[in-house]
Amino acid sequence: MASLKDKVIIITGASSGIGAATAVHFAELQPYLSLSGRDEDNLRHVAKLCEGAGLSSERILLITADLNKDEDIRQIVDNTVKRFGRIDVLVNNAGFSEYVSFADTSLDLFDRMIRVNIRAPFFLCQLCAPYLIQTKGSIVNVSSISGQRAFPAAMVYGITKSGLDNFTKNLAIELASHKVRVNSVNPGVIVTPFQMRAGMTPDTYKQYLEAQAEKQPLGGPGDPVEVAKAIKFLASDESSFITGELLFVDGGRHTKPV
Repeated sequence: MASLKDKVIIITGASSGIGAATAVHFAELQPYLSLSGRDEDNLRHVAKLCEGAGLSSERILLITADLNKDEDIRQIVDNTVKRFGRIDVLVNNAGFSEYVSFADTSLDLFDRMIRVNIRAPFFLCQLCAPYLIQTKGSIVNVSSISGQRAFPAAMVYGITKSGLDNFTKNLAIELASHKVRVNSVNPGVIVTPFQMRAGMTPDTYKQYLEAQAEKQPLGGPGDPVEVAKAIKFLASDESSFITGELLFVDGGRHTKPV
């Protein structure tokens, strides 16, 4: 069993998708969870699911936060330490995209995607690092296959994820002497609200998921819990000699020719 019992774990973007699945998957291991997201109602729902998995409400902290705002990012860290006294694991999961061509990408959208997808993880790592050094903790960044491959109408998203991949490797080197491990999971197509929020219509989304039967060699899109399992591995002491790794959870998609 992954060694996360009594660990204090921050998960951003925990109100839906991979973040929510990770929170619920972790809950059965009896950690302390600091869950942040923009949707307060969804966060409360995730907390109930965690309780249903056996985690007491005293071990769950909910923080409504917008990662576009530095003060909200600081609150995530400050409130976690105030409530639980330390930080053992940071899971930088929050992120977003909008499907738009290069020519139609506004600088405002560019800036917002940079702020949420790479600036916020960078700042959170800076704020958490002193605590993680004390606990010899772990950072798991949730990236994407898009950081290593090109996809239509997803240029800026790919730029941010490519940057996050490079950040993961560089930070792993910088924190290694402190025994803090830094790794990344890079999902392929996973069934979450992500694509619809990025602009797909229901029909387009259905066709998109069906196409993964051929594009992802293990067949079809993945389930969020499959990514959560990889995050659990990298967050726990079971991966104690792994750092700077980009772990693709994509059904083999990254192995195929472009």
